[in-house]
Amino acid sequence: MTRIQGGSVPSTWRDAFQAAEPSTPITFLQRLRFQIVFRSMSMKHIAFILLLTASLRAFAGEAATPAALKPISSVPGYLARLLINETPFPGEHGWISEADTKAAMLSILWVLHSRIAYIPPGYSQSQIAAVRSKNIVDVITAGGEKGQCDGFFKTPEGAFTCVARVQTRVNYLLGVAGKGAPGRFARLLNYAQGLATAYVQGGIEEADRFAGLRVIGTQPVTGRAYSWMADADYYAPGGDFVKIPDAHEGSLGGNRFFTLEQKDKKP
Repeated sequence: MTRIQGGSVPSTWRDAFQAAEPSTPITFLQRLRFQIVFRSMSMKHIAFILLLTASLRAFAGEAATPAALKPISSVPGYLARLLINETPFPGEHGWISEADTKAAMLSILWVLHSRIAYIPPGYSQSQIAAVRSKNIVDVITAGGEKGQCDGFFKTPEGAFTCVARVQTRVNYLLGVAGKGAPGRFARLLNYAQGLATAYVQGGIEEADRFAGLRVIGTQPVTGRAYSWMADADYYAPGGDFVKIPDAHEGSLGGNRFFTLEQKDKKP
C-alpha cells in the first residue's frame, strides 16, 4: 500500500471494505457489490472517500454529547421524562425514525402548552385539561397517578414523581445511551431535555403543525392538538375530541393526536 497523508490507499477491494468498516463481516453480496464499485474507481478516488469518511466519523464523535437529564425534582427534568416516556426509542413498538420521535416529543409539548395558552372559544381550561392553572406541572399531574398523563403525579407533599416503570425505562435508556460513543439514544434523550429546558426558560418557539387545522372531513375544528393517546383504534378520549388523521400527520411516535370540535358559544 502507498501511504498518503497519514492514511493508506487500499490495493484490493477487500482492503478498501475493511478500511471503511473494520469490524463488519463481509457477506457474499457485499463482496460482489464492493468488487464492482472498487474496480470502477481510481486509487485517488478511493483514498479521498476513505479519508472523508474517517474525517466525518471523527467530527461526529467530537460533536456527540453524552446523554444527561436534569433531576426529576426540577420542572425541566420532570417535563423531559414525560416526553421520553410518551415516545418510542429504537427497537421499541412504534419506532419509525429519530425525526418521527422528535416530532412526537414536540407535538406532545404543544398539547400541554395549548392546554394552558390556547383554550378555544366554547371551552374552559378545566374541560380540556381537568385543571385550572398556568403551571405546566399542574397540567401534567392533573388527576393524579391515573389522571391526564398516566403515571405522573405529585406526592402528598407536592413533590414531582412518577411510577416505577417510568423511571426504570428512563434508567435503561440512559444505560444504553452510555455504552460506546453517543448515538441515537443519546441524541433523543438530549433532545427531550433540551426541548424541556428551552420551554421552561423561554417558552415554545417551533411551529405547531396542527395550528392551522380548521376542518377534518366535514367537521369544523379548533386547530391545535389538545390530547394524545397510543395510536390504536380502541383508544380515544371521547367527548368533543376529534381524531387528527394521517393526512394531517396525526400519528407521530406511536401516538395519535386529537383536536377539538369548533364551538362558537362560551362555556
